[in-house]
Amino acid sequence: MSQPGGTVDLSASAGQAYAMNNHNPTLSPAGLDAAFVYPMHLDVDAIQRFIPHRGVMLFARQVTVLAHDHYTGEAAWPDDSFVFNGHFPGQPIVPGVMVIEAAAQIAGAGLRAGDPRARAKLDGHVGLLMAVRKCLFRRPVPPGLKLHFALRTRQVSEGVINVAGEVSSERGRVASLEFVFAQAPADQVLDG
Repeated sequence: MSQPGGTVDLSASAGQAYAMNNHNPTLSPAGLDAAFVYPMHLDVDAIQRFIPHRGVMLFARQVTVLAHDHYTGEAAWPDDSFVFNGHFPGQPIVPGVMVIEAAAQIAGAGLRAGDPRARAKLDGHVGLLMAVRKCLFRRPVPPGLKLHFALRTRQVSEGVINVAGEVSSERGRVASLEFVFAQAPADQVLDG
């Protein structure tokens, strides 16, 4: 659905097949021969169209695809989130690995929604975190603090993507990240 200013909102058509072109910027099942119109805004339903995470393991709350290789997004963990059970009693802090996972979800959804090469592998493939190259945490994340992610991707090889970016909040910079993930055939993921 086209928004004022030429943006595309994929949340209204999440879970449906949609056709994407310059006049009707929605996604078709093939989606590969169509033009991509940026920015694209994805809510939780639209994010779930592009990545397999569900329930308590879906940390990304919204994603904006600014270009085929540039995404922003948000994540937050409510007070009653399972991540605070024992981490740490009386001083709840979001585990750093959850911040990395949220970044990977945002990058995965953004890449698969907005990059034609990644869209070509949408069916039958899953994104897997391969390596965390760099990670610097600047401050702890308490319950309820909304994190803002600014991420850029770079194709390393066929199906292998490098992601780098910054995480911030209303309190300032939270983390700097660089990691690699790959799109692998879903039927081969557990084969070794």
